[in-house]
Amino acid sequence: MTLLELKEGDTAVISRVSGGKGISARMAGLGLHAGKKIRVVRAAPFRGPLLIEDISSGARAMIGRGIASHVEILDEKR
Repeated sequence: MTLLELKEGDTAVISRVSGGKGISARMAGLGLHAGKKIRVVRAAPFRGPLLIEDISSGARAMIGRGIASHVEILDEKR
């Protein structure tokens, strides 16, 4: 399951970030890596970006759907 499959308010744990070095570097720069618990705050309409919150720190970041499609998660269903 990927980050794209979550809806607003859903929480999940990142299990893996696939893709190239650019995607891994972007996610690492945001402090989002395997084992991190996140929540989808907002999913913009019309294939817009996702606003993600790191539950442990409260930090938020916008992630495009291209990158989100490479973030594999373990869904926790809110």
